[in-house]
Amino acid sequence: MTGTPHVLIIGGGIGGLCLAQGLRKAGLGFAVYERGPARAGDGEDHRVRIGPQGARALYACLPPEAWEAFTAGTEGGGRSVFVTERLRELLVLPQPAAGRAPQHSSHATSAGALRRVLLTGLDGHLVHFDREFVRYELTDDDGAGGGSAIRAHFSDGSTAHGDLLAGADGADSRVRGQLLPHAVRTDTQVLAVTGSLDLSGARADELPEPLTAASTSVLTPRADAMFCTAGRATAHGRPRIDGLYAGAEADLGVHAALADGPLLARHRSHVVWTYVAKTAAYPRDVEHLDGKALRAVVAERIAHWHPALVRLVAEADPDSVAPVRMLGMRPVRAWPPGPVTLLGDAIHGMPALGGTGATTALRDARLLSRLLARRRDPVQAIAAYESEMRAYGFEAVARSLRTTRSATSDSRLARTLLRGVLRTAAHSGWVRAAVFRDAGE
Repeated sequence: MTGTPHVLIIGGGIGGLCLAQGLRKAGLGFAVYERGPARAGDGEDHRVRIGPQGARALYACLPPEAWEAFTAGTEGGGRSVFVTERLRELLVLPQPAAGRAPQHSSHATSAGALRRVLLTGLDGHLVHFDREFVRYELTDDDGAGGGSAIRAHFSDGSTAHGDLLAGADGADSRVRGQLLPHAVRTDTQVLAVTGSLDLSGARADELPEPLTAASTSVLTPRADAMFCTAGRATAHGRPRIDGLYAGAEADLGVHAALADGPLLARHRSHVVWTYVAKTAAYPRDVEHLDGKALRAVVAERIAHWHPALVRLVAEADPDSVAPVRMLGMRPVRAWPPGPVTLLGDAIHGMPALGGTGATTALRDARLLSRLLARRRDPVQAIAAYESEMRAYGFEAVARSLRTTRSATSDSRLARTLLRGVLRTAAHSGWVRAAVFRDAGE
């Protein structure tokens, strides 16, 4: 395969759209196929933390106007606060000092807002919604000048042709199922329940800090924990995006999206909470309960916690409350490189508690687009990408699994020691640096 490849990107999430932006910037051909509809508001309550590696990937892949919109609308890495279940402070990690360039800093936003930025300039000819991928097949053509080497099939009977195919279709990836049928996910036997509380009215003043203005980790003496992330509304309000993604031919240009405020503007303040415990600690039918019943389960388990935490759960919107199984990909040995590859959760999906899933997907996108632009042989570029991606990707999965297991450890001694270490780190710079040496990512 020689010449300039045309890449079929399966999945229009964070990793797939960032890859599209990187390929666009490099002058390479591509098309994105997303199974879901083009709804602008999706993901507004799903908070995303992007570490410096992810920020550098966005900086490298996005057009300048979209990068400026991203940095103007996101929050910084913010304060991270560790407390007991009675809201007694263990440790506060302050927001990083100002002065660091945005592409070397951490950022926080919502998944929906980030998606709007990543769609900048990708019109309906480049991003196709409501296209459910079913399978791919390798053709007899050489690709990149000699014909299309890949044919993708979709549930509506349509097909798409390209030289390469990148599976960015999430943790339940169908591309991975066909390419690496032996790849499996590990069940940590931990279940999370997540919900969102609107901070409109008096709530923002009635709930104590840090619940309304920081990322808060609630560490208990028993085998459970809670993590809370506050998102504040911006002064600009919500950007005018009605109809922006209404159809395949919609104008997804940055100027239309910016007509009434920044791409990342948020229309309301809220707190997203995530309660985690061993799956066995919940009722057997927990994954089949509706939001109201799930909320009641969590409320009962934290009834002895600080009243503010109890209120956080009790008043959460029941439609926002949902169970999430904590799964992580097992490391996959090197496979023969070819015209099909994977990125993001499709190859190194990890529990959300590690906080690096989005960053790692963005890093994948930057690396793959850069190598495809630099190397004459696309398959050699994919081989180099997969070798590097496997190393840092599965390392990130391992860190996330350790965090998940630590948060729900049955060892009372271990949890007591952890709280002791955090209290020590609050008064010792070198202990703090040793414990949180990877916190920037």
